[in-house]
This record gives sequence, C-alpha cells and structure tokens, in this order.
Amino acid sequence: MEQTPKINFSILETIQKICTALDQSQLNPETTEKIKADSLNLANYLDVSEEQAWFFSIIYIQQYMGLSCDLSDIMRELDMQSSKLVKYRQDLVTLINKKLIKTEYEKRKGKAIPCFRFMRLYDYVSDAIYHNISLADELKNDTMDIYDFCKEVSDLIEERSKKDITTDHLIEETKLLEIHNSQLEVIKNPIDMGISIYDRILFYEMFDDMVRGRGDTSLERTMRDIYDSQSMKVKKIREITENTSKLIEKNLITVVSGSFISDVGLVPSTEAIELMLGQDAELFIKKQTLKDLIPADSIAIKELYFEEKLQKQIEFFQTSLTHEKFSAMQSRLQEMAMPKGVAAVFYGAPGTGKTESVYQIAKSTGRDVLYVDISQTKSMWFGESEKRIKAVFNDYARLCRKNKDKPILLFNEADAVLGKRKDNNASNVAQTENAIQNIILEQMEKNEGIIIATTNLVDNLDTAFERRFLFKLKFEMPTLEAKKHIWKSKLNWLDDENAATLASRFQFTGGEIDNIARKTIINEVISGNRVSIDDVIEYCEAERLRSKNGRKLGYN
Repeated sequence: MEQTPKINFSILETIQKICTALDQSQLNPETTEKIKADSLNLANYLDVSEEQAWFFSIIYIQQYMGLSCDLSDIMRELDMQSSKLVKYRQDLVTLINKKLIKTEYEKRKGKAIPCFRFMRLYDYVSDAIYHNISLADELKNDTMDIYDFCKEVSDLIEERSKKDITTDHLIEETKLLEIHNSQLEVIKNPIDMGISIYDRILFYEMFDDMVRGRGDTSLERTMRDIYDSQSMKVKKIREITENTSKLIEKNLITVVSGSFISDVGLVPSTEAIELMLGQDAELFIKKQTLKDLIPADSIAIKELYFEEKLQKQIEFFQTSLTHEKFSAMQSRLQEMAMPKGVAAVFYGAPGTGKTESVYQIAKSTGRDVLYVDISQTKSMWFGESEKRIKAVFNDYARLCRKNKDKPILLFNEADAVLGKRKDNNASNVAQTENAIQNIILEQMEKNEGIIIATTNLVDNLDTAFERRFLFKLKFEMPTLEAKKHIWKSKLNWLDDENAATLASRFQFTGGEIDNIARKTIINEVISGNRVSIDDVIEYCEAERLRSKNGRKLGYN
C-alpha cells in the first residue's frame, strides 16, 4: 500500500518565515531568493508554484490572527500598488480552484467571478497545517457522516439565500464536500444514478430537513434559496411539477401536493431513505397512521353470518392465510416457479360484509391491514396520482420485509381502478386511471404478499384484473336465516319471533341492519329507556331513502 509522504519540516514555521520576509518587500528578487528553500517546501506541500505559496502564506497568517483578508490587505502587507499585483491575480485563482482558499463571487455577464473579498482557508487545509500532516491525511480525518454532510450543504444554501455567495459558489463548495466525503451512500448513489449536481443539492437539503424534523421541504422557497437566476429557479420548479425531474424518475423523492405552487412540498421517498441510511432508515421512515395501517390487535371481533357456500369460501381463504399454511403454500409455489403472492377480490352489493370480512380474516390470522383509499391517490398534479399509488406498494413492500406475518393490502371500494380501461384519447382523467391500473397490474405480478380488493361493480371488472385474482368471493344479499342471526347479534334483546319479522319484512344488508342497531343505541342513551320493537320498525321504514316519485330506493 502506498504510504503518504511524511512531513519533515514545520509547515506553520515555514509560513511564518515566508510572511516575515515578505513584509513590505514588494516581492523584490533579493527577498524572494532568501526564502526560496522555504517557498519550495511549502509549494511542494500544497502542490502549487512558489508565487502561489507566498500568497497562501499571507492569507493564512491573516486568518490565523483573526483578520479578514482582501486584496487590499495583501497589497498593504507587500507594500505594492494594485497595478503591480494584477499580474499575480491568476495565482490567487489557482489557489481557489485547487480548493485551498475560498472567497466570495460576483456575477459578471452571467458568470460567477471571484472577487477576492474575505479570502480564507478551507477548514481541512488549516487543520492539516495545524497538525503538520499531509492534506490527504487530513481529508481522511475530515470526512463527515451523512447528517453532518447534509447540514453543511444546507448551511451553504442558507448563505446563498442571504446573497453571501452565488449559486456557482454553492455548487463548487458542494462538489468539494462531495469529493471529501465520497464514501457516503447519500453521495455515491445519486451520482451513480446520473443525478445532476443541481438536483443533488436539492436532495441533500431534503435530507437535512427530514433529519432535523422540519417536515416537507418547500419547493418554491428552496429553489429561491438555491438559485440566483430566476429562469433557473422556474426551470427546476417546472421539472418537479411536470414530473420530468431525474429525482422523480429514479423514485428518490415524493411530491406533497398543494393547491398552489407555494404549497408544494418535497420529501425523500421511502426507497431513498432506505438506500441512503441503511439501518438508520427506520428512525426516519414515517410511521403509517392508524387510518392507513390497522393493527390486527386493534380490530374488534365481530360475528358475521353468510349463506353456507360463501361461508365455506371465506373459511378456506382464511385458513390459507394462517401463518403455517401461508408459509407452506408460498414455499410450494416457489418450488413450482409460480407467483408466491395471493390476490383476492370480494365483490357484491354495498353493505353485504365485504370489508368487515377482510378485517375479521386479518384479526383471526394476526395480520395487520394496510388500508388504501383510492380517492386519496387522485391528484390534480400531472403524474402525482401514479407516484402516490407507487408509494402505496413501496410502503407495503417495506411492511412485508419488516413483519413476520405479511400484512394485507386492502384496496377498499376499488371500483375506480378495477373497471375496464378507457380510451387514452378520451381525457386526462382516463389517462391517469389507465396509468394507475397499469401500475397495480404490474405490482400484482410482483406481489409476494396478500392483496384484497373490494368492489360493488364486478360486471365492470377489467379482464386483466380478473385473471390476476386467485380468489373471487361473491357477497350476495343475506338469506332470511342469515338476517335473523344478524338482527339478534346486533340487538340481543330481540326474541326469535321479532327477529324473524324484521328479517322477512325488510330486505336489508348487514350494513343497513348495523345502522339501525346504532340508532337504537343512540336513542337508548338519550332517552334512558330501551326502544320497543315498534321503534325498531319505524327506524327500518326510514332507513331507505325515497326517490322523487315516492318509490323507495333499494330492495323494498
């Protein structure tokens, strides 16, 4: 292994000697010849010329003494007029380009030009000199973790927002930080994916906002902070809102839409967090809310009643999802090179127990339910709906990896996405719905977990979905006997005769009977008295809405 050359002279003493000799010297040849050996030592150490080593020494001593360093300070130190110092301007530029010193920039004809104000050394350079070690060794010691790195970039963006530096300066400083910390996944992965430095800076800012608990990164404000060019700011905003950004293409960010551009937020995607943070990812991946993720132990046990054929189908499906059976089934399917995932569709009229059956199956098999509200995946933003539905499957895949028993992914009332495809030329809405369907179909092919969809409109089911559903359970209106059981389970004070009367007189679904039972409970709480059978009949008669011509809507 190649060893770093040992420093066999005191770097700090050498700089002090050079500065002492150059004081008021006007860089006359007699003086510079006296310090030639020291100048060469420092020049070799910094990999610069002797002249550049002189100016570096002056800037270092100014900073060491706690003073700022401008061109005027160098002229005063050397007792030189600006006209004579002009020829050395490129030496200062070289020190900047070699990332030994930094300065402020100003815009001239659209380009960032160093203005040589407040010149100072990079921290790694001053630290190396202080410890009398090579710059390469200090770079190894100066590497940051992902959190410090992203904070450093965020601080640079803050400087840019205050107009202390230009966008070009921000970019160059970030590139240097990347070089010094190239081992970090947050740097390596985006670069390997072909993400530009402009987008990487935005990506680092989002990570910093996330780990500091700031929530979403404001798209408009952040672009305003990063860019001093209005046209560049608008261009980058359009890339995000029009779904053409490489960050979106590579699924590194999630757009949190708002009503206006000023409300649009950005967050790192779940995949990005896992990719960049490894074991730390779980600390920052947003926990599913109770609305989205329903733990099995939070589901109340309910007794459901179905006709015999459907009851057997439910029991068979439920048994297949028990831990032992499901594991054995997946192993056998894998051996046969068949898809391991299970997909089922529960279809039938509203209120017939489709959704509740899913919950009870989840409860009995100890599986959580990731609930998907299709309406919440729809967005006014171009391409946003597709990203949201992808995020659903990504979250589900993460939950499957995390949990011993794979949860159930429930698409409830999925009529909007299971229907026959529309003509793509019909409307933007049709294109969006088709795109969502394509994503779901693709993910169902890859699925290694459990997907259940409920729908009221099975006749409109697209054939592509029909083929992918392994289990198809039809929920019909409850039989007379089933309704009697439902009535008695909801209102346990009913006798057999009253339960039979209600079951035969009213063609209700289980959901509708549940509504009436809730009304009786509310009445009892308010009045303090138990309702009568006549009250229950009155609630039943009021349950079905009436159409304008007086006919009841429903099955009566």
